[in-house]
Amino acid sequence: MLIYFVIFCLSGVAIGKFINDRKIALSIILGLALLWGIAYMAIWGLVTLGELLLGYFLFDIFLKERNSVSKVGDDVL
Repeated sequence: MLIYFVIFCLSGVAIGKFINDRKIALSIILGLALLWGIAYMAIWGLVTLGELLLGYFLFDIFLKERNSVSKVGDDVL
């Protein structure tokens, strides 16, 4: 169970890193969760949705902000 948590959180981070448009990224996350829910059970699709969103928003809040701050600092120098 813990391995799926790590896999889906890292997948959410990867989606956040490589997909710049928020609408497209969230639709990919929703599609993956829907496919996982169809393949297994609906509850696991909801769990997957939460894990993917957790990874995506953690990247969006912490890592994306850090990258934008470093770019601004580079422009000043």
